Amino acid sequence: MSAPRSRRGPLLGGRGSRPSLGAALALAAALVAPGAQATPTVWARALDPTIDQRAALIAEAEGLLIRYERLRRSPLRERVEEIGSLWLREARGLYERAGAATSSDAGLRLKYASILGALEEYAAAAAQLEALLGVDAGTARRAGLARPKGPAFEVAAPFQAEAWQELAICYARLRRQREEIKAYDQALALEPHSGPRSTLLANRAEAFMVLGDITAAVEGYRAALSTLSTRELYRYGVTTLWGLGVALDRSGDLDGAIEHIQLARQYDRTDQLIHGPGWFYVPEYDEAWYGALGHWAAARAAELGAARAEAYAQAIAAWEEYIQRAPADDLWLPLARARLARCEKEREQAMRQRRPAPRPGAPPR
Repeated sequence: MSAPRSRRGPLLGGRGSRPSLGAALALAAALVAPGAQATPTVWARALDPTIDQRAALIAEAEGLLIRYERLRRSPLRERVEEIGSLWLREARGLYERAGAATSSDAGLRLKYASILGALEEYAAAAAQLEALLGVDAGTARRAGLARPKGPAFEVAAPFQAEAWQELAICYARLRRQREEIKAYDQALALEPHSGPRSTLLANRAEAFMVLGDITAAVEGYRAALSTLSTRELYRYGVTTLWGLGVALDRSGDLDGAIEHIQLARQYDRTDQLIHGPGWFYVPEYDEAWYGALGHWAAARAAELGAARAEAYAQAIAAWEEYIQRAPADDLWLPLARARLARCEKEREQAMRQRRPAPRPGAPPR
C-alpha cells in the first residue's frame, strides 16, 4: 500500500495526510462540552471533589502535548524519539490519572487514544476508539465493523468522524485492512469538506492497494483528486498523486505512473510531503517502491548525462532493496523483478544514446 501506505501518516500525524495530534487537540478544545471547559461551579465541586485535580492534570498534559507537536514539526525531528516520547509518556500518565481512559467525555477519550497511537500502542488505541464509537471489537474482526451497540454516551458527529479516521489508521498499522476500509467508509459518511474527504478517499485507496485490489485503488485515488481545486492540490493532493503513480505502475502503466510523479513534483519539487512526519508505509519496505519510481522519474527528466546516470543507479538500487526486503509471498515481488530488469535495460539504452560518435580513425572502445 503505500498508506501510500505508503501511506500517509502516523496516527498523530499522517499516511501524508493523516490527522495530527495538533488537529485532535484543536478539535477537542473546540467541541468538548461547555461544562467541561468552564470553571467548575460550587455545585459541581460539591458533587465531585476531585474535579479541580483532574482539570489540573489535563492542563499539564495538554502543555506537554503542545510542546511535542511543536517539536515534531520542527527541523529537530531526530529529537522526537529522544525527548518527544518522554513528553508523550508523561502526558499519557497524566491523562490516565485524570480518568480519561474511562471518561464519558468524548474529547478526552479521543485525545487519550491519540496519545496511545503516537506512542505506537496501536492495539490499545484501537480498543479505546472502538469503545468510544460503540464498536464491538470481536464482531468487527469477524464481520467488518458491525455495530451491535451504540456508544455508552453521546458522541458528537465531529468527534465521531475524527475517531473513525484515527481508528482506520490504527487498523492500517495493525495490518487489518478490511476493517480499515470499513472505518474510512464510516468517516466519509460524516465528513462534508472536500480536503479532508480527499484524504479519507486516498487513504482508503491505499488500503485497497495493500489488499491487491488495484482497480479499486486507482478509482479511489482518482476520486480523491477529483474533489480538489487547484489551490487545494498542494495541501491534499501531492501524496495522492504519488499513491496513484504506484497504483498505476502496479496495474501495468509505468509511463502513467511516472507522469503522475512528475506532476506531483510540479507542486512539491523536493518531495518534502512524501517524506514528511505525517507519512508512513505499509508494509515498511514499500518505501523502496516509491523511491524507485521517484528516481526513475528523475532519470527520465534529467538533461545532463551524469545526473541521468546517477538517477538510474539510485532507481536500480531501490528496486534491489525492495526485492531484498520483501518476503517470498509478497504480492508485488514478481513485478518488482520485472521493473528492475526494465530499468537496467533503459539505463543502458539511455547511456548508449548519449555516447558521442567516435572520431574517424579512432580505435573502437
